[in-house]
Amino acid sequence: MTKTHSTVRTMFVVVVAGIIVASYLAAQTTISNKATPNESISNKSQLAVRIVAEGTTRGAVACARCHGFDGASDGSGAFPRLDGQSQQYLAEQLRHFASGDRQNALMQPIAKGLKDDEIDAVAEYYASHHAVPFPSRPVSERVRELGKQVAEVGDLSVRVQACESCHGPNGEGEPVSGVPYLGGQYSHYLRVQIQMFRQGYRKSQQMFVPAHNLNEQDIIAVADYFEQASRPAVK
Repeated sequence: MTKTHSTVRTMFVVVVAGIIVASYLAAQTTISNKATPNESISNKSQLAVRIVAEGTTRGAVACARCHGFDGASDGSGAFPRLDGQSQQYLAEQLRHFASGDRQNALMQPIAKGLKDDEIDAVAEYYASHHAVPFPSRPVSERVRELGKQVAEVGDLSVRVQACESCHGPNGEGEPVSGVPYLGGQYSHYLRVQIQMFRQGYRKSQQMFVPAHNLNEQDIIAVADYFEQASRPAVK
């Protein structure tokens, strides 16, 4: 990419980020005019935007550095999509990072730098967004079909149930129960998280068997399949 193109892209991202933040605040202000108490909702919205843009003085860096203002991250899969994710799930994971139940060298100090009300505000902020997705990389029909098989049927020969039995049709998630969506999530991120479950850096009774029993080919295929799946609408 040329320097000119890079500059144009940077300016575009900054403009879009500004529009997103302004739209969020405007929407929350509208809500606050109808809700009670008004001031509490407005303050929570402003708190979320400030943390996303600037971080906190207690060690939490700005969320937008890695996840973007809209929650789409950078498309590489090094950081997950947060937009439209279950508010309950996002808040729960931040608290797991803070307590050490979920281990991550980058996220643990950030989560520890957030108070409870700040965690809830940030979780609500990203849950309310629906970003324009980055283009997914092409996946062969063979890989897609294998991934679909694991997602929709599972593999009873190794005691792995269908991913969709917990994560919902098309990997849309179950926001009420705090089960995250997988549909539209980055393949690289999904593969890494299965490895984290396998190695004990993340703990989940439901994920223990799939993480340990699926082979590498199945993991790659199901992760690629879900990245290609339609993103759920913001609930």
